[in-house]
Amino acid sequence: VVDCTGLVARDRLDTLRGVRGEMLLLRCRDVTLHRPVRMLHPRIPVYIVPRADHLFMVGATMVESEDTGGMTVRSMLELLNAAYTLHPGFAEAEILETGIGLRPSYPDNMPRVTQDGKYLFINGMYRHGFLLSPARAEEAADRIFGHAAA
Repeated sequence: VVDCTGLVARDRLDTLRGVRGEMLLLRCRDVTLHRPVRMLHPRIPVYIVPRADHLFMVGATMVESEDTGGMTVRSMLELLNAAYTLHPGFAEAEILETGIGLRPSYPDNMPRVTQDGKYLFINGMYRHGFLLSPARAEEAADRIFGHAAA
């Protein structure tokens, strides 16, 4: 059984915890980006992902909390300030949506593939899921099909 259920697997992965992440969806006709941008801001790192029709997803908050309530004023201000710092055109952006989620994370914030009997867990992706998922999938496939690790 391959388990990729994130925080749902906490009953079997006792060191797994949730780290709150928040995001904004903005519409801004004054900004054009052709690929995702990651910026290290003095107070908060931010990433901006362009989508169709002048839509931009802005995110990067990491709050050591499992609270699933609404977005905080502090987080919204930090994300908006960071977006504006990246491009002043974001000053006229329309806020379409806010969102929060919990990222499954181990204490060292590094994803892993672990095995417990017939269960293979691929979990703890934290902020690294987009980049490290292919490597974790290859590791899981190697374990399942008995290939030597590369």
